[in-house]
Amino acid sequence: MSWIKKRAQSGIEYLAIVGIALLVLTSGMLIFSNYARTSSDDVTSNQLNLIGNTIMTNAEAMYVLGNESWITIEFNFPKVVSNAAINNNQEMFFAYSTSRGDSYAVFFSDKFNLSNGTSTCSTTCNLNFMPGINKVKIHSIGNKVNIMRIS
Repeated sequence: MSWIKKRAQSGIEYLAIVGIALLVLTSGMLIFSNYARTSSDDVTSNQLNLIGNTIMTNAEAMYVLGNESWITIEFNFPKVVSNAAINNNQEMFFAYSTSRGDSYAVFFSDKFNLSNGTSTCSTTCNLNFMPGINKVKIHSIGNKVNIMRIS
């Protein structure tokens, strides 16, 4: 009888070790997946901030250089962006999805007006940026700067 008890005890110990290992492994996987999701959101946010700051810096440079100054830039637009637009001739924004919901990256221009090149953006006008590579022409027209996707 003692032989059966020893086998049963070692079986229970084995199951306890396997159970603890599975618990640790599952917890580790959950932590890793949460970290990966958060990292992806941070990368997207940083990429959009870089794109927005680059566009606004170049728009200001073209405004300072004067009428008919222009530059073409190229960037890789993330797939999670749902909208890129200009609001009230003064702000450019990107609306995008994160693991926590919708978010916005907003860039302001207080020295000059912004436009999409086809209409006055007194309310909201779309910039027509597409996921992937975009070529954008930033063109100064006197007191406003046009931001237009050209391919």
